[in-house]
Amino acid sequence: MDLLMQISIAVIAIAFLVLLYSLIQTLKVLRGALDEMRQTVGSLRTEVTQISVEVKEAVHNTNAMTLDVRTKLSSLDVLFASVNDLGHALHSFTGAAKESAASVVASIKGEGKKKPASEPSLISTIYDGAISTIRIWNKVKKI
Repeated sequence: MDLLMQISIAVIAIAFLVLLYSLIQTLKVLRGALDEMRQTVGSLRTEVTQISVEVKEAVHNTNAMTLDVRTKLSSLDVLFASVNDLGHALHSFTGAAKESAASVVASIKGEGKKKPASEPSLISTIYDGAISTIRIWNKVKKI
């Protein structure tokens, strides 16, 4: 029985040595993986720093571009107001032209009858149209 006990102890000792060797190899592999992970995290930190600088520049450029677009849009407001005034002047002029055409037709039909009472209104409409046109022209020249 003594021999059996010695053989068992020898087998247990060999098994323990094999287990220790396997554990040491596993720890070496884990250490290598940890070293690689440290290098990766270090390079990620540098890249994130560079990216954050680039993002800050992009945001700054976007803000500057937005301000430029707002300035240009506000300058276009004056142009659109002038175009609106021009539209009103053209509308007045068109109305005056219609009235004038109607009075010409009425005078041709009535030939010899007295002038219609709408002529002073026609003259004032033409005058308003001319004044509006001059105002619009001055605004357009300023732009």
